[in-house]
Amino acid sequence: MESIFVAHKVNTGRQLELDVARGLAIVFMVLVHVFELFVGHPFPNTVSTYIISFLGAPPAAPVFMLLLGIGIVYSKRASAALLFKRGIVTLVLAYILALLRDAVPSYISYLVKGDFEIFWDGVLETLGVDILQFAGLAFLFFSLVKKLKLETWQMVSLMLVFCLMGAILGDTSSGVLWLDALGGLLWGTWERSWFPFVSWIFFPVAGYIFGTFLIHCSDKTQLYKRVLTISLLSLIPLVIISYNYGIEIGAFGILYQQQYYHQNLFGNIIFTLFSLFWISLLYFLLLFFENCSFNTLKRWSGNVTQIYVVHWLILGVLCQIIEGPINILTVVIMSAVILLVSDFIAAYYLKCKANYLQKKEGVSL
Repeated sequence: MESIFVAHKVNTGRQLELDVARGLAIVFMVLVHVFELFVGHPFPNTVSTYIISFLGAPPAAPVFMLLLGIGIVYSKRASAALLFKRGIVTLVLAYILALLRDAVPSYISYLVKGDFEIFWDGVLETLGVDILQFAGLAFLFFSLVKKLKLETWQMVSLMLVFCLMGAILGDTSSGVLWLDALGGLLWGTWERSWFPFVSWIFFPVAGYIFGTFLIHCSDKTQLYKRVLTISLLSLIPLVIISYNYGIEIGAFGILYQQQYYHQNLFGNIIFTLFSLFWISLLYFLLLFFENCSFNTLKRWSGNVTQIYVVHWLILGVLCQIIEGPINILTVVIMSAVILLVSDFIAAYYLKCKANYLQKKEGVSL
């Protein structure tokens, strides 16, 4: 059988299936955030709850983080120094966002309502570890990989060491808030450590490996045929085993959310297989829409960080104004409006930024 992989990079440039996967993940992300914030706990035991919970999990955060790894392979700005700088900037942005999203609105609400618990909850949310914090740590990880010039097997070995650390530490907590907030960046020390490093680094590493194959692939259709088949045939028995034997991966049970955020290696494998299956499926579905440009999804994909930040700033304010629960139809409408507004603000911000930089360059010349 003739190999579909070549030594040099042939499959370069933006990949439509990856942009569409990221664009859809943004839609699912906004939808699940609105649902979780405004429907109220415990979530109703309905079909719509299961659908939204599913869309907000496997095809959302795992896909985002898989694509982060792929993006590093495709990026022309992926040196150790640039990745280190990007990691630090992302971490700083993550905590500035948390401050503006949680602490500031909750403090204003406390001043208005006089309930200190509102402000304290905002402080705790500010100290939480969200996906942007993890992304910053992931960039720092790849900066180290680049700096040390690690081979793929060495990078995977390092990642497995982190996974082992996660299995050993589990949900170990110091009982001291500031220590748990700091340790929560690395493992699940408390319930507000949603994306601890050791539980999620598997995805960008898997994405980096897949991206290496993708960029050296001379026949994408054959590649995705193989990935689709292998991922599906592997995914089905693993999910059945997980369900039958009660292996906690964040897909079943009352505490599924905590298990999803504090994943083990078994969960990492299952959600990675799903992500690869999902991207492969999108590739073949897109073949039926060759005349469609998908400009909106591509724009959302390119502006993912800005949309993420803006949609959380909007939600941070709305959380202090709207008292739930709200119905599912309202959730869907509200999600659509927030996404469209976030898209507009993100695009406008990037346009203003580009104009500013252009004028600055003109002045310097």
